Amino acid sequence: MNQEIQAYPAYSQTILEEPQTSYQNYVQQAKESPHWKQVQFDGFTLPAQGLSKPYCNKWISYGCDNIKQHPRNQHYAEHTLKTCKVSSCPLCFESWIGRQGNRSTKRLSKFLEKRRFNFRHIVLSPPPDQAVNLTYAGLKKWLQTALKIANIQTAMVIFHPFRFQDKKKSIPYVSPHFHLLVYGHVTNTTEFYNKTKWNIKNLGNLKTDKDIFTCTRYLLSHAGVKKGTHTVRYLGDISYRKLKVEKEGKIPHCPYCFLPLKIFSINFDSKYEPPPIDHVGLWNPNCFSPVDDMGNDTKIPFYEMNDDNESYSEELIYSFEELMHIQLNSHKICEHKYFYNQLKFKTALSCHSIKSFF
Repeated sequence: MNQEIQAYPAYSQTILEEPQTSYQNYVQQAKESPHWKQVQFDGFTLPAQGLSKPYCNKWISYGCDNIKQHPRNQHYAEHTLKTCKVSSCPLCFESWIGRQGNRSTKRLSKFLEKRRFNFRHIVLSPPPDQAVNLTYAGLKKWLQTALKIANIQTAMVIFHPFRFQDKKKSIPYVSPHFHLLVYGHVTNTTEFYNKTKWNIKNLGNLKTDKDIFTCTRYLLSHAGVKKGTHTVRYLGDISYRKLKVEKEGKIPHCPYCFLPLKIFSINFDSKYEPPPIDHVGLWNPNCFSPVDDMGNDTKIPFYEMNDDNESYSEELIYSFEELMHIQLNSHKICEHKYFYNQLKFKTALSCHSIKSFF
């Protein structure tokens, strides 16, 4: 008869402190330790060990110049940091971790709606002497057998090819294992080991969304990453096939006229003071010029803080993603402005239509 793994504490504040502290330590080592670059297993490496792109971690100015529909005829600006969203980027990997952590938390939280129990953090480790001689494909196949014996059907899986020799987590070595966030009952520990020779360790229940996010972020900070391979996999009732989760909005919109935002360059030679580099909100329209699509040779203005930490400078860099943004949204903005200019009574846009009669 199946029963739950013995000793499954909740992720209390005390337990949460260790993943939070360890996360910061892993992030620091990812940036500083030379040993992180040297280790690899079947094409898997650790995060942040690749190359960054020229625009990574630079600011970009999105905005809306449809000033006739804005308060005081002001330009709306939304300055954000550009990220390449790649796990191997030494400048953007924390952004990748946060983005993937949010997605996983949203999926697991959606699944838990109207359910009584919580996910728990479990580690499955194959025999080390055999695991190091297998490929990732071989380990995945072996894992499927172990999951059936453990009675694990619904779980999020993150593969870790490495463990660390020191407390600082600066010296990794090959030791493949799997971290899972599991929902449901699990086979008894001793029974599982006798049948598989795998070790199973229960690290506690995840009671809140914060627990799920903290745990996921911690696991991603030193997970195995490989181009073309998903770092996070969902099994059973939380798989993509069985659980549909609303996607995040990709196109930013103006909060005043709801048009897609365009890309602007900041006019440093204007008689008006340019906005702070992290400004979000209304600003004088004379400080901005729209970036037009001039073909595939168009370069996008990116901004970086100068050494004085008070001013910033512009650099023109090619970015395919930003060019696509311009091309996809230009016609929508033109159509809206044409429609607005044809209106006889422009205040009608803010009126509510009558949908029913009493």
